[in-house]
Amino acid sequence: MIETQLKDILENNFNCKQLIVENQSHLHEGHASSPNSGQSHFHITVVSDDFEGQSRIARHQFINTLALPLFEKGLHALSLSLFTQKEYKT
Repeated sequence: MIETQLKDILENNFNCKQLIVENQSHLHEGHASSPNSGQSHFHITVVSDDFEGQSRIARHQFINTLALPLFEKGLHALSLSLFTQKEYKT
């Protein structure tokens, strides 16, 4: 299951203070580009000080690189909210 694999990848690569993986595939049912698998669209929130000193773009690129094998298995889209603890509190 892509959702479980996504959680595992994030937990194994970040010291997550908070991790939320929200399956939003149901919002894209019937769209031409959606595989309608129920495991294609996710919103992810990660709070980790591992992001300290990284730009927003670098954070997104790293997550997308980690998730690349899942895109080959049917993951279609990720929406990302990535914060350090300090950023998340403000």
